[in-house]
Amino acid sequence: MEIEFRRIFLKNIKKIIINNGCIPTPRAKNVDFMRKYFLDDKDLREIILDLSPSDCIGGPEPDRDGYPGHILKFKSSYLDEVIIYIKIRYNPPEQVIIISFHEDE
Repeated sequence: MEIEFRRIFLKNIKKIIINNGCIPTPRAKNVDFMRKYFLDDKDLREIILDLSPSDCIGGPEPDRDGYPGHILKFKSSYLDEVIIYIKIRYNPPEQVIIISFHEDE
């Protein structure tokens, strides 16, 4: 059942990003990572759209800070030299927030 939720949520997240774009939360870790690897919002979009359910390492789970929606966590090997940790909050029907987008630790 969890795998099916991940598949459905990821499909919906991608649909929203295709229609509305996305930007990461401007945390220092996210900004520094994107600068280090010369990534922009277009690259971020491409990396998110490249995710598959098998990249999901956690979730869907409630937001620990109490925000509405579901948290999903991913690891992406989109870049050859680094694994990217991505945490997304999806609050149906239309809210997608890229909380974390940085090098996996």
